[in-house]
Amino acid sequence: MSPVQQINNNLNMSSPASGIPSHQWFNIVQFLEADDLKSLRLTGSKHLRLFDPLFTSHLSLRMDVVPFFGADKKYTSRSIRRWMHNRKRLVLNGREEHTNIHPARVKYLVEHGFLDAVSQIVVYDCSCHGAVISQLVRLPNVSTLQLVDHHLARGGQIMSEERDCKVQENLDSIVDSLRNISSSLNVLDIEVDCVVSGKRLTALEDMKELKSLRLRGFDFSEGVKSIGRLTQLEHLHLCHGNFYSSPEKEISEEDLLELSDLTNIKSVHLEGFDALTDVGLKSFCQNKEVKELVLKHCQDLSGDSCSSMGAMPSLNALHIINSAYDDIQDFETEHLVQLLPLKELKTLSLFYVLIDQYDILDLEGLDNLETLNVAFTIDMSQEEFCVFCKTILPVLPSLKKVRVFGEDFMAYKMTVGDLEIEFGSFNLGDMLYLD
Repeated sequence: MSPVQQINNNLNMSSPASGIPSHQWFNIVQFLEADDLKSLRLTGSKHLRLFDPLFTSHLSLRMDVVPFFGADKKYTSRSIRRWMHNRKRLVLNGREEHTNIHPARVKYLVEHGFLDAVSQIVVYDCSCHGAVISQLVRLPNVSTLQLVDHHLARGGQIMSEERDCKVQENLDSIVDSLRNISSSLNVLDIEVDCVVSGKRLTALEDMKELKSLRLRGFDFSEGVKSIGRLTQLEHLHLCHGNFYSSPEKEISEEDLLELSDLTNIKSVHLEGFDALTDVGLKSFCQNKEVKELVLKHCQDLSGDSCSSMGAMPSLNALHIINSAYDDIQDFETEHLVQLLPLKELKTLSLFYVLIDQYDILDLEGLDNLETLNVAFTIDMSQEEFCVFCKTILPVLPSLKKVRVFGEDFMAYKMTVGDLEIEFGSFNLGDMLYLD
């Protein structure tokens, strides 16, 4: 029996003599997701007023759906406050021409405290909503802000040059407006499919409490210094450009030394940072708390970078992710052995950087390694792969799982003794989850 069915059984028995008073169902409903609440509304007792907005205060509120963010005047101040009571999460999803949101109305609600409980804001097609965002960032208790704009992915590549320039200007203005955001912001996530100049990142410098920063679609040939001032950061994810657009300039890895003051960093994800050597990663060697390092599509990554990776003693996950189309430098034995100080390492990904699959044997000493993710330049038959696994097991005694990736691989699983083996496909631009 589902949780909703169980609740409905209790609701149907609800009476002055049966147990739980109706007002206590408010405390129960707050643990239900949106779909469960819909089911409960359809089947529940009417006297419990399950359509009361207080029942949904734990759920996201769609700004583009709720009328009182537009010109609709039928909602009184009292009813709006009831809708927004203890409302933590706002979502705006829809292009400007498909919504009836009035920025002046949003400004009024912000200035008069109707939205003060909001702590999480998510805006899709954000380039269409700059005026609204410029008001929402003024809310006093925002801790999480996510901005997404995929105008190219939705067909923007055939848009006019004038329209593309307008999108770029809007995104620049939105990033500039972030300097007005609450000092309580802990998480900032911006993903766009054009390229925003790193000069705009000066708007982030006063976010002193920021702990998680994810930026995709920025030109980091400038602006890294501004990120280096966010000294409370624990999680950093930077993508130089994106799948659709590449910045004109490459990153100078010396600029990454500006991140040396980020001493609280626990995870680092760098994507599109080409030609890195040991120099670019030295910023993170001084921090003994780095647990995860991801280098994705960092073309021409030098084997010399292994010396800096090996100097991160707390690292328990290291992912070097390339596609078959990336420009790749081979890791020699002299490079791989520099990873041996990583005694806490449990997960390792090496995509297309090994000359030969048996170079894995150079990693003897990583006794805590449990998961190995690999992609090779050569193809192996199933029999050859079984021999390979049996060869590396004595060298990596804690190994429990091997994942093998390649272009257009068919997904399937097999076992060799107690070792679990997974095969999967990975191509340029694919999302990849390796946890």
